[in-house]
Formats: sequence, C-alpha cells, structure tokens
Amino acid sequence: MIIQALSSLVTILAVITLGYLLQAKGWFQKGFSKSIADLILKIALPASIFVSVLKFITKEQLVSFFGASLYPLITVILGYIVAWGTVVLFKVPVGRRGVMLNTFVNANTVFMGLPLNLSLFGEEAMPYFLVYYVINTLSIFTVGTYVVAIDRPDGTKNKGIEWKSLCSPPLIAFLVALGVVAFGIPIPSFAQNSISIVGSLVTPLSLMYIGINLQQSGLGTLRIDRDTVLALAGRFVIFPIIMVLVLLVGGADNPLLKETFIIQSTIPTLVIMPILAAEAKGDVDFATNVVTMTTIAYLAALPLWSLFLFLI
Repeated sequence: MIIQALSSLVTILAVITLGYLLQAKGWFQKGFSKSIADLILKIALPASIFVSVLKFITKEQLVSFFGASLYPLITVILGYIVAWGTVVLFKVPVGRRGVMLNTFVNANTVFMGLPLNLSLFGEEAMPYFLVYYVINTLSIFTVGTYVVAIDRPDGTKNKGIEWKSLCSPPLIAFLVALGVVAFGIPIPSFAQNSISIVGSLVTPLSLMYIGINLQQSGLGTLRIDRDTVLALAGRFVIFPIIMVLVLLVGGADNPLLKETFIIQSTIPTLVIMPILAAEAKGDVDFATNVVTMTTIAYLAALPLWSLFLFLI
C-alpha cells in the first residue's frame, strides 16, 4: 500500500515535469498560465467540488458528520493560530504569509488525499475521509482564500471583509452541492457527467501550471530557504502533531477514524496555491516552491507517519 501511495506522488511530479518541458519548448503563448488559472478557479474546480460532494456525501451522512467533524475543525482552528504565531515570530514577509498559513493547515485532500486514503484504508474509511474533506474544503475557500487575498505586497489596504474572496466560485459550488444533497434535488445524469468531465481538468491543469511557472521562473527559484523549511515543518510535523493531540484529548477511540484523520493531516498542500497567490499578486515563486517541495518531501514524510500509525 505504501508503494502505491508513493507511486501517486511520482505521478504528480511527472505531470509537473511535463508542464515544465512543454513551456521550455515554447508551446504556450504569453499569458497562457493566467488563462489556465482562470479556467481552474472559476470553472473546473467548482465543477470538481460539486461532483465530489454529490458522489461521496449522502443526506444521512450530513447528520452523522457533526460529531466526528469536531476533531478536524478544532485542529484547523488551532493550526491557524499556531501558523499565525509562526508568521509573526519569524517575521515572514508580506506576500508569503497567506501561503504559509495555507501550507500549515490546508491539504490537497481531493487529488492526493482521496487516492491515498483508498490505497491505505479502503472504502470502509470513506466516511471519515469525507468528514475531513468537508472541513478542509470549507477552510480553504473561506479563511484560506481570504488570508491569501489580503496578503498583498503592493501595500493595498482592504476595507473590512473582502466578500469577493469569501464568496469564491469553489465555495459557492460546495454550498450549492450540500443544498442539493440535503434537499434531495435530482440532477440529470447527463448534467453530472458533463460537470464531472469539466471537473477532471483540475488536477492535470493545476500540476502543469506549476511546471509552467517553474520554467518561467527558472529552477533556481526552487530552493530550501528559511520560509520553505518553516512551511514544511508546519505541514508535516506541527499540524499532524496538533491533530494527534486533539484526537488524544478528545478521546477518539475509533482506529479507522484516527488513522484517516492523521494521514489526511500530513497530505501535501493544495496544488492551486500558486494560482491563489497569483490572483493576489503575492509571491508566486514561493507558492510554487512550497507546493513542489511538499510533494517531494512527502516521499519521506509518508513512510514515517505510516510507521507511527503502525506503532500506536
């Protein structure tokens, strides 16, 4: 199972490499990466989230989710607090702060967490994965997108809450999908299939976007500096430890629940991070660096956390 999980990571790196090589060959015109970003954030990602909710969440599960959701919810809240403390303590520069907060707390649950969870724990763990997925998705498209949107190195000030960033297309799609499930609204199969096809564009385009941006910036931007080390520590050490402590204090006694939540808390950060940073005119190179480095570092982090689960 570990080999299958590591194989999925290698696949991700392969698609990133493809984007890099195609950009190096001059396949893409200037501004193409911006078009990809718009397509992902405004069309493909909302479609993917909508279909995922309809596929994996039932009306009955919505009620039973509440109790189990407290574990990841509390962990996410504590994670943001610790992440913000880290940003302040180490004086992380403006333009990187939103990326840092997201890297600490938010994971690539759909495109890496789901196949990994199925590989390690099977279909019987799907209810617990969905609990984590719901909390993670809400975190990304509320607090996550907001902290990136207000983290502007150009000094632009925001007046009050930036409702545009809170009411993002992905979050709207998520809430609409929950409403469809809650009220049992039927969706024609042809519509679901069409939306699913559009949603399937997210993973390859997001990974190719990273490769394109890497080539445009130069591989010299891919480095392990202080802020990258902080981000890696937050994603693979600090946040998972917070999850473990919350489960211990909360008295969680379901082994499958604990294993799922702990593994999901170690998943690399979301691949759309560079796109969010670009929208906010933040440090896209840093965001690209963090996404790539967390994916590479997970080749070592996953076996270590799997060993931890085996020992406990």
